[in-house]
Amino acid sequence: MERRYFERFRNAYALPPGEISYADKPDILVKRARTIGIEIANFYLEPGHDEGSEQRQRPRRHEVVSEAHRLYRAASGRGIELTIEFNTAMPITSASRKTLPQKLAAFAASVDTQPSGPFYGDSFPDMPEIYSIWLNSKEYPDPTWTRPGQVYSYEEMSAANLQAIVTEKESKAASYAPCDAYWLLIIVDWADSAQDQAITTARAKISSGVFEKIIVYKPGFEDILEVWP
Repeated sequence: MERRYFERFRNAYALPPGEISYADKPDILVKRARTIGIEIANFYLEPGHDEGSEQRQRPRRHEVVSEAHRLYRAASGRGIELTIEFNTAMPITSASRKTLPQKLAAFAASVDTQPSGPFYGDSFPDMPEIYSIWLNSKEYPDPTWTRPGQVYSYEEMSAANLQAIVTEKESKAASYAPCDAYWLLIIVDWADSAQDQAITTARAKISSGVFEKIIVYKPGFEDILEVWP
């Protein structure tokens, strides 16, 4: 993944001349008169350890929908299809992940003979993690239950979060291979809703005692912001 990001970046940014090799700590080495080590990090809107972060919620939503469908079909459920939109304000916890599939399967069984259409929270008050359910009551030989892409507010890059990434990477600098200078390349992947944000052009003041240069890069848009420590 780091190599894919870097190959796009090097086509959009004038790197110093030199031989490029891929390593581990740091991820990229540019060698010539001096060696520059480039470490790569992704800019997530929320830390991955947060319960409500997209990094945690995305696989949980998939697990809930898949398990609920399996339970429903195992109980001789019909070939209906459901589209489930989750409530981002009510994250799926490690506890509710275990009980939500049974509740969702039971709800499907209670409405599967009704006409196609939407259901909202007042129809399933015991599932606050779900915002809406669309029932397609037509039967299919190979039905699927899906969830639409979640809708998020589009945020601007946070200088505080950027500083946190720099600080976290600096804490690992002792394990980096010796280099004459280190750069930090921070990726904002617009295709990942856990990362997509606007790269501000305002000059953010970021402190670093390790990185000579900090660059924020948004592949696809080719937006680049150099933040000098």
